[in-house]
Amino acid sequence: MLLLSLITLFAGPLLFQWISSTHPLARTLDRVIVVTLVVLVVVLLIPDIVEPLGWSALGFLFVGYLLPGLLERLIRRAAETLHLLSLYVALVGLLLHAVLDGAGLAGSEWRDSGGLAVAIILHRFGMGLMLWLIMQPVFGEKIAWATLFAMAAATIIGFEFSEWLLPYAGDTLIAAIQGVIIGTIIHSLVHREHVDGAHHHPHGK
Repeated sequence: MLLLSLITLFAGPLLFQWISSTHPLARTLDRVIVVTLVVLVVVLLIPDIVEPLGWSALGFLFVGYLLPGLLERLIRRAAETLHLLSLYVALVGLLLHAVLDGAGLAGSEWRDSGGLAVAIILHRFGMGLMLWLIMQPVFGEKIAWATLFAMAAATIIGFEFSEWLLPYAGDTLIAAIQGVIIGTIIHSLVHREHVDGAHHHPHGK
């Protein structure tokens, strides 16, 4: 199951690259995929924090979504730097989520819960694609692939240290931090072209 989850992680970016290079409506498809990923964040990630936090989770989401934009408006000269900072926060959040995914996969094996394992593996497709769309337009393909390998490593770490990590999965403080980070991830997806003009790598080199 761990190996399958790692393969699925890379499947999304590879499929997106193939579609982008062969389809005449790649730009339109890019926007459709971004909207789809935002929906996936809502469906796949938000329930994990609503359970321990209740509806107060929405407040943390709004903070995570609005804070980068507010800081950019307050310090306009540093807007690009602040947006890049929001990308780094989103990356840290996705890596943290990958660690929890790995721990969840190990837990599903202990409990013989095939349904949980399948759910984690399927949503890894969306996580890999989300990471690619956040990182590749700004940093290029090499950095995007490197972060995907880092995400795979984080999954393996979570799997190996699951006994220590799983007790913290439902912790209120961790859930609140995740809520802010998820809001930042949504911000990074919605505003991913903010620094594209200055840092665009047309061929990912």
